[in-house]
Amino acid sequence: MKKPLIVRHKGRAGNRLFQYFFCAELARRSGNHCVADVYIPDLGIEIGARDAEHGSLFCIEGMHEFDIARLAATLRDGGYTGATFRGFAMRLEYYDRAFCKHLLNMKAGAGTGFGPEFLVINIRAGDVFNGPYPDLVSQGYGGPYGADHMYKGVHPDYRPLPLSYYEKLIKETGLKPVFVGEAGSHKAYEAALHRRFPNAVFTGTRTPKEDFLTLMGSSHIALAISSFSWLGAWLSEAHTIHIPVAGMFDPQQRPDVNLLPPPSDTRYVRHPMPRLQWQGSPEQIAELFA
Repeated sequence: MKKPLIVRHKGRAGNRLFQYFFCAELARRSGNHCVADVYIPDLGIEIGARDAEHGSLFCIEGMHEFDIARLAATLRDGGYTGATFRGFAMRLEYYDRAFCKHLLNMKAGAGTGFGPEFLVINIRAGDVFNGPYPDLVSQGYGGPYGADHMYKGVHPDYRPLPLSYYEKLIKETGLKPVFVGEAGSHKAYEAALHRRFPNAVFTGTRTPKEDFLTLMGSSHIALAISSFSWLGAWLSEAHTIHIPVAGMFDPQQRPDVNLLPPPSDTRYVRHPMPRLQWQGSPEQIAELFA
């Protein structure tokens, strides 16, 4: 019987999906572990808990940078009855796309995404403006492994993107814009998008799973600075993925994170942006609407 590799989740759906994928990759490499206690309610993913029968657990903790080969060897050869993982692990080199797609077992059905005449623009707004949603804990986030990690207020490496950036993308691609995601969670930003792009399609308030499947099923995608957005596009069969080189996607700003795909992945179009730490200051907010 395989030993449990227990996921100690932190954050929202994108973070949790990375944590699941990382533990699954570790379990695959070790050969003698299976992933347990996966809970991603926004995407309808749940794998039940399994406690170690006796003895001690090998605890893996950190942020993004891990020696995955060494960890797999420790899991394989150590005398532990199981292991736990608590971290984020957002580094492209850990993951095999086909394996992750198999794990996810989620496919965009007919009519879920938008075809080649559309540019699907994913919006992240709510928590980068206003801090965490007040009902996160009631939705299953937080608890003993997450509440103390919910950041208060804005996050310096996640940021909303200026309307001028979207205007540039739409002009350069010649595609019809479709706005998907959290625009409705910040009324001023949503209103500004409607004023600037009156002929765009707005999908409105939907579930995170619906948004994720829309990304996976679309032909041309413009990412938000978001792990959720990044994974939806990376797992898709999109022809073009526009990635802003900013925030956590900027290897100069966050060298511990590696989510900027290499030039060999020709789906990605890089868009360098001014480097800044997002604080939601009046000056930064004004720049969004310029």
